[in-house]
Amino acid sequence: MMRPLLKYCGNKNEEDLKITSQSAASYLGFVFVPGVKREVRPSDVKQWLSKHPNSKNKKLVALFVNATIDEIQHVISQLPIDVIQCHGTESPETVANIRAKTGVRVWKAIHHQLNGRTEMTRYAGIADGYVIDAKVSGQWGGTGQTFDWKAVPEYISEGKRQRVPVFIAGGVDTSNVKQLLAYQPDGIDLSSGLEVNGEKSTEIITQFEGVVCK
Repeated sequence: MMRPLLKYCGNKNEEDLKITSQSAASYLGFVFVPGVKREVRPSDVKQWLSKHPNSKNKKLVALFVNATIDEIQHVISQLPIDVIQCHGTESPETVANIRAKTGVRVWKAIHHQLNGRTEMTRYAGIADGYVIDAKVSGQWGGTGQTFDWKAVPEYISEGKRQRVPVFIAGGVDTSNVKQLLAYQPDGIDLSSGLEVNGEKSTEIITQFEGVVCK
C-alpha cells in the first residue's frame, strides 16, 4: 500500500512552521480567511519562510473561503504558493476563473453530504484536486469533526476518474488514522489533529507519522 500524501494545514505562527517544515508532509497549508482562529497575513508567512529553509522542500497551500480574485492575487504575489484551496461555496465557474487568472493549481473542498460525489463531478476538468471535509453547521473547517468514512471509496473513485488527488480531512488524528488508511486515500489533511492547546506538536506529528509512514 502506498503511503498517502500528507498536508499539514493551519500553520498560524513561526513555531508551527518550524515544526511542520521538518515533518514528512508534502504540503503545508496557511489559512487566509478573515476572522478565523488560524488566519495569517502573507507578510508574516513570508518572514517565517525566510527563517526556515526546510520549508523550501514543501509545497505551499493557500486556503481561502469565497475570496475575490484580488484577495487571492494579493497573497500569491507575496508568497511562492503552489496550490490555492477553495474551501467555501465557490462555483465551478469561479474555480475556473481563479485557475485561469492566477496560473496556480486549484483544489476544491467538498463538504461531505449524501450527494458528495455528484458535487465533485461539477468540477471535473476544472479542479486539480479535492479536499473532502466534514460538514459542520456554521463552520468551514478545522473543527476536528469526522464524517462517515464509508463514503471515502466513492470520493477516491471519482478522483481517479478525474485523474486528480483526493485528500481526506476532518477529525483525523493518531487515534483513528489506521481506520482511514484502510480506505487508501490519496492524501490526508490535518490541522487540529496535530495540535496541543492550539499549537502544532512535534510529539504528535512523530506519533502520527510513525503510523502512516511505516
